[in-house]
Amino acid sequence: MSIPAQNVYRNTAIFIILIIIGAQWGFYIPYTSQFPTFKDSTMIIHIHGALLMIWLLLLVVQPMLIHLNKAKLHTTIGKSSYVLGPLIILFIYLVGKGSFNRSIGKIPEEMNLAIMALDVRGLFSFAIIWALAMINRKTPSAHMRYMIATGILGIGPGVGRGLINSFDFSLWSALAITDVLGLVIVGVLLCVDIVKKNNYKPFLVVFMLLLVGAIIWQLRDSSLWQTVARNYVALLY
Repeated sequence: MSIPAQNVYRNTAIFIILIIIGAQWGFYIPYTSQFPTFKDSTMIIHIHGALLMIWLLLLVVQPMLIHLNKAKLHTTIGKSSYVLGPLIILFIYLVGKGSFNRSIGKIPEEMNLAIMALDVRGLFSFAIIWALAMINRKTPSAHMRYMIATGILGIGPGVGRGLINSFDFSLWSALAITDVLGLVIVGVLLCVDIVKKNNYKPFLVVFMLLLVGAIIWQLRDSSLWQTVARNYVALLY
């Protein structure tokens, strides 16, 4: 028996709430627990965090408005995506740049360039998926799936930090685990769409983006990535 469309929107909101919980868990020790001094954070980090939290809350509110038959309000609020999306992209870039520059001289250059893979793949993954969501805004089946995917991108930063801070996982192993988790979640959603003959292309695109990101992370110490990263720094940092 297929799930009624209205329940899909409700379940989407619940799924994003779980991602928000994961993000709060992961960022509690390195960020939230520092309130009110936030001694290790810059204004750029504050704005970056606020924008992403607003985005995740939007991903909860928007499907619930559809679930409650408030399509007009959904459309009105959705227009904020045209402002929030570019701002998030800008601040992902600024946070990555700041993190890289603050680490110069504190850790080996090769490690700094390797860690930069996280910010670069996050920047381009969000930018591509957000753009596809906006391009497909008049195709609800595609728009919804791409918007869900922007939330799935939050699993790595949130759950990854949670594994590191609560269970002493290394950065390398924590991100490998969350990469697999993201691929599994999107893979399952993709398979469900294929079996139910739904619009499977959005989750196929997202799966390929996550796969490329996971590969980049595994190649972070390779001469190929180190060369790409050095050129990226020289051009944009």
